[in-house]
Amino acid sequence: MIAERKIQEAIEEGVFDHLEGAGRPLPEDDCAYLDPALRMAHRLMKNAGITPAWIAEGRELDREVQALDGLPESERSGRRMELNRRIAVFNLKTPVSSSHRRFVSE
Repeated sequence: MIAERKIQEAIEEGVFDHLEGAGRPLPEDDCAYLDPALRMAHRLMKNAGITPAWIAEGRELDREVQALDGLPESERSGRRMELNRRIAVFNLKTPVSSSHRRFVSE
């Protein structure tokens, strides 16, 4: 076959010797349970550096929950209530229940 011969010639010439990731196993597909079309869309978004809004919002909520510990007690109660309201809205918007955030308790 012509294709096999061309590939063999390229291997012998060393064309494939310096490819990124050479010698390492292929990365596991982290979304094997998804529809292949969605999996491809997610991979394209990831490679393009695009983050879905709900993921970015979840990261922001995580940062704000961590920052809550550094606040004085007088500010914590009101901020906790606001964060819990935002978390409730966020949990309604996320397409995956495993991404839901827990409410902030006392």
